[in-house]
Amino acid sequence: MEKSYNFSSSNLVNSSGLHNSINSNNVNGVNNINNNNNNNNNNNNNNNNNNNNNNNNNNNNNNNNNNNNNNNNNNNNNNNNNNNNNNNINNNNNNNKNENGSNFNNTNIISHQQVKKKEKYSNNNNKNKSFFGEERHKDNATPDLQRTKIAKWRMRERMKTVSVALVLCLNIGVDPPDVIKTFPCARMECWFDPSTQPPQKALDLIGKTLQAQYEKWQSKARYKQSLDPTVEEVKKLCLSLRRNAKDERVLFHYNGHGVPKPTTNGEIWVFNRNFTQYIPLSIYELQTWMGTPSIYVFDCSAAGLIINWFNQFAEQRDKELERFSGGNNQNNTTTNGNTNNSSNNNSSNNSNTNSPNMGSSNSVNNNQSSSSSHQRDCILLAACSANEILPMNPDFPADMFTACLTTPIRIALRWFCSHSILTGITADMLDKIPGNLSSRRTPLGELNWIFTAVTDTIAWNVLPRHLFQKLFRQDLLVASLFRNYLLAERIMRSANCTPISCPRLPPTYQHAMWQAWDLAADLVISQLPTLLADPNAEFKSSPFFTEQLTAFEVWLEFGSEQKDPPAQLPIVLQVLLSQAHRLRALVLLGKFLDLGPWAVNLALCVGIFPYVLKLLQSPAGDLRHILVFIWAKILALDKSCQLDLVKENGHIYFISVLSSPQIPADQRTMSAFVLSTICNNCRPGQNACLIGNLLPICLSQLNDPDPMVRRWMILCMAKMWENFEEAKWAAIKENAHEKLCLLLTDISPEVRASAVVALGELIGGAEGSEQRTNIELNLALTLAVITADCSPMVRKELVISLSRIVSSYESNFVQVAQEIAQEERLRAVLEAKRLEELRKSKKRPSVPKISDADHLNNNSDLYGNGSQSSVYGCLWKIILNLCTDPFDQVANRAQSIVKRISSKFTMEELMSHNLINRTNFNYNNLNGSINGLNSSGSGFLNSSNGNLGGSVNGGNLNSSNNNLGSGFGLNNSNSSIRNTFVNISRITNRDPRSPTKTKLGTQRSPILTSSTNNVGNNLNGSQLNLNNNNINNGNNNNGNNNINNNINNNSGLGNQLANTFQSLSLSSGLGGNKTNKMSQSTSSMNTSSQSLQNDFLMVSDLMPFEEDELYSDYYEWSCNYFSKPMMQSTGEDFESFESIEKKWKRQRNEMIIQESKEAVQNIIQQPPKSFSQMTIFAEPNGQPISHLQFHPFDNILVVSDGLENISVWNYDEGQRINAFNNCNMPGTRITSMKLVNDYDPSMIITAADDGVVRIWRGYESNDTLKMVSSWRAFPEFATNGNDPIGRLILDWKGDSGLVLVSGETPDSPKIRIWDVERELGVQDIFIGTESVVTCMANEKRGPLFSAGFSDGLVKLFDQRMPGKYSCVSTLTEHKSYIVNVSMPASLGGKTVVSGSSTGEIKFWQHSYECSSTTILNNDVISSFSVHEYAPLIACGSQNQRIKIMNFTGEEVCTIRYHDGFLGQRIGPVSCVAFHPYNILMGAGATDSIISIYNGDSKSKSNVDW
Repeated sequence: MEKSYNFSSSNLVNSSGLHNSINSNNVNGVNNINNNNNNNNNNNNNNNNNNNNNNNNNNNNNNNNNNNNNNNNNNNNNNNNNNNNNNNINNNNNNNKNENGSNFNNTNIISHQQVKKKEKYSNNNNKNKSFFGEERHKDNATPDLQRTKIAKWRMRERMKTVSVALVLCLNIGVDPPDVIKTFPCARMECWFDPSTQPPQKALDLIGKTLQAQYEKWQSKARYKQSLDPTVEEVKKLCLSLRRNAKDERVLFHYNGHGVPKPTTNGEIWVFNRNFTQYIPLSIYELQTWMGTPSIYVFDCSAAGLIINWFNQFAEQRDKELERFSGGNNQNNTTTNGNTNNSSNNNSSNNSNTNSPNMGSSNSVNNNQSSSSSHQRDCILLAACSANEILPMNPDFPADMFTACLTTPIRIALRWFCSHSILTGITADMLDKIPGNLSSRRTPLGELNWIFTAVTDTIAWNVLPRHLFQKLFRQDLLVASLFRNYLLAERIMRSANCTPISCPRLPPTYQHAMWQAWDLAADLVISQLPTLLADPNAEFKSSPFFTEQLTAFEVWLEFGSEQKDPPAQLPIVLQVLLSQAHRLRALVLLGKFLDLGPWAVNLALCVGIFPYVLKLLQSPAGDLRHILVFIWAKILALDKSCQLDLVKENGHIYFISVLSSPQIPADQRTMSAFVLSTICNNCRPGQNACLIGNLLPICLSQLNDPDPMVRRWMILCMAKMWENFEEAKWAAIKENAHEKLCLLLTDISPEVRASAVVALGELIGGAEGSEQRTNIELNLALTLAVITADCSPMVRKELVISLSRIVSSYESNFVQVAQEIAQEERLRAVLEAKRLEELRKSKKRPSVPKISDADHLNNNSDLYGNGSQSSVYGCLWKIILNLCTDPFDQVANRAQSIVKRISSKFTMEELMSHNLINRTNFNYNNLNGSINGLNSSGSGFLNSSNGNLGGSVNGGNLNSSNNNLGSGFGLNNSNSSIRNTFVNISRITNRDPRSPTKTKLGTQRSPILTSSTNNVGNNLNGSQLNLNNNNINNGNNNNGNNNINNNINNNSGLGNQLANTFQSLSLSSGLGGNKTNKMSQSTSSMNTSSQSLQNDFLMVSDLMPFEEDELYSDYYEWSCNYFSKPMMQSTGEDFESFESIEKKWKRQRNEMIIQESKEAVQNIIQQPPKSFSQMTIFAEPNGQPISHLQFHPFDNILVVSDGLENISVWNYDEGQRINAFNNCNMPGTRITSMKLVNDYDPSMIITAADDGVVRIWRGYESNDTLKMVSSWRAFPEFATNGNDPIGRLILDWKGDSGLVLVSGETPDSPKIRIWDVERELGVQDIFIGTESVVTCMANEKRGPLFSAGFSDGLVKLFDQRMPGKYSCVSTLTEHKSYIVNVSMPASLGGKTVVSGSSTGEIKFWQHSYECSSTTILNNDVISSFSVHEYAPLIACGSQNQRIKIMNFTGEEVCTIRYHDGFLGQRIGPVSCVAFHPYNILMGAGATDSIISIYNGDSKSKSNVDW
């Protein structure tokens, strides 16, 4: 049985005035709400807004399914509100389960992560799976700057009408002389006939009745009556009310039924003391006495004259005030006191020009702001226009306008009956409708409820948004009066009167919603005789709200931002008051908010906020999911609601949701987001969440299986301790930093980025605390593992976190940078000297011997000591390493840090070194040794707090499977290079296989980065232990722990940290630099100080981000997730352009595959006799063609030359449609290229021998071209343009999203597997040979892959096996270089076809050590390709021919000449490639000519899809 929560209108009353029309009966102190389920439950609810209303809500369900839930043995749940009063709320369990079938369960809202999981598991064997399509790949976690504008839904100038002046000029018994009344005529005033009582008594009774009618709408206002007053009495009354109201609103109600019409000079009439004369009262004077803000109600004939003159006087007054303000601003040289006095005098003088009584008013209004405006801050309601008189129908009261404003239901029903065909209904019966206005279960209460919904809806749909906010959401009383004014317009227009308002409203008397109101009134009135005859008769409720919700549901099915907003939105909010309809209304509201930020803006403008804020006090579990969802949508758009939530203790609700592990993950995710928003730049929110024990709750769920939960738990904590020292200390006591460090290797890139953000927010504010200082430095060093992360989003956050360390310890980093600059200056001088000596001796520059390097060491005191060997030196070199990150957003931010630190240098230092230059930055002898850390005085290793613990030797850091290298490369045991820690240049280690070879060179980027060479066993003697379960404190008396890695020697973070710290080592390059290659031009190093200075200044000026500390926008980007649709989609729009295009492409692709199958069968049955040349074209740059890739379904061929250029061709038309640069370093070349995603969106993945893998999207046009991602395949071995890693080979495994890379690295070659979904390196496979990989191929939808080697070996690997044991088979029959290998699907995917440079082709099957078939080709081959489905092999030769064979070795054809090219021979073939499906072959030659050949004689050469 479902729980339900009974909300009364008083519980939802707020200062916006939404429900004032419902709360009519006032009592003092408590709001008693009687829920008559079993006729015995009294529940006391305290009103939050001091509007204490007595509301009787009879919860009578139509199905009589009201069951009472016994909670705490007395049906009461005690909740404390802001006034510390007990709200006893009865939870009525009824059987109204989601009326009209609107079910909302945990499957209605699903997270994107859950969708991804479903796709991942359902598409494991789906070749259509696409990669690099996540949100982070679209914008690299950069939020959209064109954010949705937040509507001004919150009334900053919200106010109350605190004083009401009731001025009645009736003079009962005497009619005014200028109005001739009919007989009979209307006589009732406030529903009372004054002729039945003596005049004075009747006048008093009318005044009291009018006051009572107003008090129903604003009970707390101060009411003053002025009955048949004089001018002085009106003046005294107005001044008194304004004085008490101060800056709040005052209402002036004028009933002029007993006086003449207003004059054409802008005057209304009152009396003299003896009632012998009518005395005029100037509207100008009335304005002066009333001040602003004010609201006026004029119920008299020709009231439109008052409006006209009021506006004219207000405009005149505003102009005078503007002139006065301008003059006052010119005289601001006087003191404040004198200025105020002169202001009052000027104001008095201006007033006295029109009225002698203005002086006293200025003494009251001297505190009013100069920005106040009578036109803007005054609201007027008039009964009729300037040339009209009030209606005199005796069936209605004389004050019909006042009756509409104060008793709308009574006058509306009487008017409806007069226009209805209903019979047998009398006025007395209408006055006896059962119930009261505040009880929605009664006939009268339901009518009042419907009337409020109808008038709100009409106003919402007709009025401009700003006017709706001002009139219907700013003030309780004003909102009620304007709702009722809409009724007055309808009724009085039927009596030939046109009510006027200022501001003027559009006509609403013919709005369609009035028909819905008439129907509701008709249903109630038709039951009235039965209800009056039998008090126990059942009242049949109106289906109004059910029908309106259905209409809203229909709109949701077809509505969009481009269409008109739903007319029923205000009604949905009114329905939230009903327990029976509440869940359905919330679900529909949630669906509406899910349409986008524009929908949230509309909902906030209509007034959703106070409703959902109050609903957070509901204990009903069935509302929890949708409430959390709605709040996530609101805060995703407008984060300014955080203070409201803290004030109302709303954070407690979300903490309770977060603390329940049994609650679904998506609800906890949204709750964590809401709490993070509460804490975002909000100290009260941070403090409230800290007191609410949010921190331990988040920490307990860091290992949740859902990555979205982990991500938002981390971000929630990050926002809680952002710039909040108390929370930072609490986090340290909870060891939060240690737990977050374990997430730096999480499988989700978003979780890793969140962990980096959270750790970065912990940094700062450690001044004076040695413990915090050590913890911060240790955290910064731990973050070094992120330098090897595949995701540029994560690396970008790393740079930002490191910038906080630099800002906190800026002086230390300046010192480190100066020392490095000084050493570079010395090295540059020595290098220039050496080059000059070589030039004089006319010898070729050569690599210096080790003794030369030792000479450099002996001439510098910087080696072996100084701050470079400290923590700051290590961190600075990490930052320098990031300055040449292959992704621009990462590199630019790192460069900004370097620029900021270098700006602290003196001009002398700038002229004496080239800190940031275009030449190579050789730091091979910088002493960054970990041994030196002990003596650096940084407090890193032997600190009293946060000690990282014992020594690190080779055995500690290097696991058998994950060691990235065991040697550092120098034979001189005394050299400090062997103990260095971080490298700043992109100079790789000396090749361990050739001790005399040194890897030197330059790079294009101005900032030099560290190579990530493995220091392996050379880290002996350091005191960094990353494998301890706890970090030792040494002699720490405080006993505080630092980072607890809690990892063993062979697991995730431990190995990654170990490898990272080993890899971030100084290069072993010795001697001089090679000359710099920029745009393939060579120049010598200029050693003059002027040149160095110019280099520095030029590059520094190009660096962006000059702020002291970089700002992370990752949180804002993450919040965008909740602004997008999150509810489960009901289905695809099959009529949309995208859907039609998708369907067309799917059909086209299926047709291509089917046609290719037929072509393959034709070839098997009848092999082709020749391959006809289909197209020929040439690359304009004249470079040899190195790679070809056919798009499987589009007529696109992607071509790469031997350098860095990629071209995209339409091979059917022979037209190049795009060309772009791969952005690899000068001096390097593209070594591998593949196409990612056979279906949309297709991308290009490249590998270059600068060690970087790059992903390109939108390659068909430069307008859409974008680098999706890039990373160093072997970050432990950085390289440069002049000395590449070697041939970096890449293979793409599209069914599982794995990138296999291998290259000629300084240590023993290996194959590394990167998971592009996780964006992590998942496995290193050791190949067990010194030869390098030349080619790779993988089994389609299987775990096997093969690799060919330079010494002729072919190996088969199983990626499921551990790295050392992955090789399952080795073929040793080849004796020469393996050109290519293939595992074609036509042979089952497990048979390997290999071709060596001598022309030998072998077939061998899985688990066999010898080949099954050998094809001997007499020609030396330079390229080799096998068709994926057809039994075809192509061999290209440098001897200018291409031989095509089948799998039995029979020659299909030999291509030697170009067709139609005057018989010209083809050039030396550099590459060949088959189309994935069609019988097409592409061939590239060293003369830049590309030829396309067609082997299917039955196919059309040009197919236009």
